[in-house]
Amino acid sequence: MSKNWNRIKVFRKKVSWSLAGNLIYAISQWGIISIIARYGSAEDLGIYSLGLAVTAPIILFFNFQLRVILATDTNEEFNFPKYLGGRIVHLTLAYIIIICISLLYSKDTITLFVILLIGLVKYVESLSDICMGYFQRKSRIDLIGRSQFFRGLFSMLFFGVFYILTKSIVISILILLIVMVLRLIFYDFRNLSRFTLYKPIFDQNAIKQIKWFFPLGLTSLISSLNTNIPRYFLDHYTSVADVGVFSALYYILVASNMLISPISLLAAPRIAKTLKSKTVRPFIKINIQLFLIAILGSLLIVVPIFIRGDLILTLLYGGEYALYQDTFLIISSTLVFGFLVAFLNISVIAARAIRIQPIINTVTVIVTIVAGFLLIKSFGIYGAAWTLFISRLTQTFLYIILFVYIVINKISKEKTMR
Repeated sequence: MSKNWNRIKVFRKKVSWSLAGNLIYAISQWGIISIIARYGSAEDLGIYSLGLAVTAPIILFFNFQLRVILATDTNEEFNFPKYLGGRIVHLTLAYIIIICISLLYSKDTITLFVILLIGLVKYVESLSDICMGYFQRKSRIDLIGRSQFFRGLFSMLFFGVFYILTKSIVISILILLIVMVLRLIFYDFRNLSRFTLYKPIFDQNAIKQIKWFFPLGLTSLISSLNTNIPRYFLDHYTSVADVGVFSALYYILVASNMLISPISLLAAPRIAKTLKSKTVRPFIKINIQLFLIAILGSLLIVVPIFIRGDLILTLLYGGEYALYQDTFLIISSTLVFGFLVAFLNISVIAARAIRIQPIINTVTVIVTIVAGFLLIKSFGIYGAAWTLFISRLTQTFLYIILFVYIVINKISKEKTMR
């Protein structure tokens, strides 16, 4: 009895830290957007958002979702130093591409520096991300929560102070980069040393990882492009200021996804184990539980926005943003799709059904481009919100079909083994 009670206490402590860490990080990401909106300009917010939109697809592609691969690597295909070595090689290639694109895309010096600095921030964050994958495999989500806690607290604090004092988006992102480097060295690597060696190994495995996990990278690239297509259309058809406004409204999705992250962290190893069981029932059961969490979690966020979205926008960004209440509601209603896809993605990767994902996301991107061209050109930010809704709905529908295929495939294997 005492052993079970101790286990419960340990579990609650881990979950508490994970929830606290992700909550603070979610608030911090929203806080940075809010600080720029309140103390700066929509143009600064648009440049910051474009920096994220340009760098995110490239970094996500070269990440190859190695964090989830590492967390679900029950057969230990690679040791951690090889994962880390591969991550460094991949990120270096990614940053070279970011440099080239930033030179071609940037309209002015400030935009150029913002893209380059955000690229470096993402580089360092991705090194932390692979550490989080190792902690996740060890079921130490409390360490992940603490890391997110410090990351969120100090990034918002120092970015906010320097932006308010200097009104310079470039200097503020440079400070953000310094915070990320300090977090990586003094927290992530320090805690990692308690469990494993973290000196990176550079060998042919880095190339093998590109070959093996290319579909996952392509999936992330297409998914990120899909998310950022409304921003590209807004920048082209309207203005960088509209990009800033849309990004402020969109951050409800980013912040909310961080709140379900602890559940994903706990679910990934468990889903991988259920796939090894003799029957498909445990796999279906845990996914049904996650689906219910996705629906209930999204309702808890969407309902208050439906009731007083104008007040929420005023408190977060200022009175001028309350005019976008209807747009805000449409964007927030896509939360349920995002939650469902996040959970379904874990099952798909655990089942290693990764070659179908690029097809799903390519179809979604095509739908998004068509919707964006038709709606954003005519309706601006409001059209961008509906583009996002149509895109998320399409992606969720296709992922559900893939999930059903995985279940049917496992059932057929069960019948063969009998």
